[in-house]
Amino acid sequence: MKATAAPPDATLTVDASRRAAGRTTAGPRGRKPLTWKKRSTPWIYMAPAMGVLLLMTVAPAIFIFYSAFRNDKILGGVGKFVGLDNFIEAVTNASVQHAFLITFGFVAVAVILEMILGFALALPLAAQTRANKVGAALMLLPFAVTPAVAAMVFKQLLNPNYGWVGYYLGVFGFPKGTDLLGDPTSAWIVLVILDLWQWTPFIALILMAGLQSLPGEPREAAMVDGATPWQMFRHITFPAMVPFIAIAAVLRTIQAFKTFDSFKILSGGGPGESTEIINLGIFRVGLQSFNVGLACALGVVFLIILSLLVPFMLRVIGRRADPEEM
Repeated sequence: MKATAAPPDATLTVDASRRAAGRTTAGPRGRKPLTWKKRSTPWIYMAPAMGVLLLMTVAPAIFIFYSAFRNDKILGGVGKFVGLDNFIEAVTNASVQHAFLITFGFVAVAVILEMILGFALALPLAAQTRANKVGAALMLLPFAVTPAVAAMVFKQLLNPNYGWVGYYLGVFGFPKGTDLLGDPTSAWIVLVILDLWQWTPFIALILMAGLQSLPGEPREAAMVDGATPWQMFRHITFPAMVPFIAIAAVLRTIQAFKTFDSFKILSGGGPGESTEIINLGIFRVGLQSFNVGLACALGVVFLIILSLLVPFMLRVIGRRADPEEM
């Protein structure tokens, strides 16, 4: 008897099953599975960066949380576990409470003014003309200056003996040799002005990018319908800019809470304790009074407050950024 040939369909089915099996063993599209050496190569390349990250961030954070429950002092030998005593001192101390209050006041005033001025600068600079490009580049110069250098320059300008500010105040009728940093009110005005000069360009840059990304059709339709510039700004431009405003406000708020250089160099927390923000207070407790435990507890309390504040801001501003909530 002659052997009967297999049906064509059966041959195709066998070949398909073999190809499928080959793909299963060799990986997708016939590629061989990655060996352990190849899988570990990316981690080997990332290991140095991850090591530096652990050394510079995770290790100090662990040390801070550990020391917050101890009474360690730099010059006082090895301390002992004291439980929540440092946290109780951090929360109930009148000077610390005052530092927290003026820190929140400074952040609120500075961020609100910078948002207003940044929007006012971004509106005329949003048009992509040659003059606006030059103006935007010049506007970013204060943002490029190191905060410590900016504070040192301002301090020389405010020097009551030879500073330019005192000289021109005398020209306009103010008493000669006026020490603006010697009075709490004028010291706060100077500190806020320095912060505005330094960080308003940062806000303006974010908002200017947002304005340039907005579509032009809604404005053109509103102009055809006879809307005034104020109506277009109120009902079209501003609602569309809320997501960019949220980004700028949150980033600037986080950065404002980290302010230290200008206060340390310009006023040093004075006169008295009128400009003693919490960052400066932590510096004094930890590196001048050498009370490491209390300084770490203050830092942890500050971190907890920021961890609660920033998500709250994101929820509030994010709700405003949702078109269904507007």
